[in-house]
Amino acid sequence: MKDENESEFKKLLSESNIDLDKVLSEKKDGDISHEKEYIDTNVSHDGLHDGGGDEIFLHKKDGLQNKIFTQLKSLKYNFNSSEILDLHGFTIIEAEIQINNFLEYSYKNNAKYLLIIHGKGLNNKDGIAPIKKLVEKILTNSPHVLAASSANKKDGGHGATYLILKR
Repeated sequence: MKDENESEFKKLLSESNIDLDKVLSEKKDGDISHEKEYIDTNVSHDGLHDGGGDEIFLHKKDGLQNKIFTQLKSLKYNFNSSEILDLHGFTIIEAEIQINNFLEYSYKNNAKYLLIIHGKGLNNKDGIAPIKKLVEKILTNSPHVLAASSANKKDGGHGATYLILKR
């Protein structure tokens, strides 16, 4: 039976217009690229200095199952160091670059859950959290983020955000 299937395959292959040697050569030489394309998400910095930093953040793309979103909000996951980004000490411009670099790296490496620590703005004299607002804007507008939620208390509470990336 195996020989019969094999000969049918060879017959179909010989009748096709596919140049098997070329395909195998391209694969060997790495000409065929399956790398995912990441699109940077740049947002307006207007409004980042308005309001406080103690609000709950929830974001869900249309089509994502409610069950998955509910699981994200009560996530019990042990993040490894490559799945965590800590933005303490960064300016808004530096944070935007860091967030996009982190999302790109994670997206291309098929990460699913990520944690971004941005703080609550407690060290800001006005009690405002512009980095938190920046994170929320980027995650809401990114085509690569399916959902995001304020973290549980053990991971930083309102000063951190969980997210699910597309794969």
